[in-house]
Amino acid sequence: MRRVAGAVVVAAVVAGMVSGCSSDGSGDSGDSGASEVDRAWQENYCRELGSWQRARNSATEEGAESDAVPDGDAVVSAARQLPSAAYEGAGDDGSMLDVTVMAVRGDTNAEGEAVAYCSAAGFETLTR
Repeated sequence: MRRVAGAVVVAAVVAGMVSGCSSDGSGDSGDSGASEVDRAWQENYCRELGSWQRARNSATEEGAESDAVPDGDAVVSAARQLPSAAYEGAGDDGSMLDVTVMAVRGDTNAEGEAVAYCSAAGFETLTR
């Protein structure tokens, strides 16, 4: 009898842990977890874009030579992490990765598209 009671308690604890882990508390199918991760990647991208813009602007305002302008590697790395759905906002120029590479190479139109992407994602305050 003692064994059965112990097994029931263990089963109840395991069932509670499993149901607690699978529930995200929102009542939907669980897609919100992926959406939160995607938003985190978008925020990271916009934060890196803004950091690169500030560093670039600071370097050019100080009259630094072109080799002192930041290379934008962190922004490009962040663009690689964006969810595939984020690429749809890149327009005719391709993916956000393509837009980002063009932006860090000095294409002001591409930089404008990257900033517009961040604005549409709700992270406009992170960019210049």
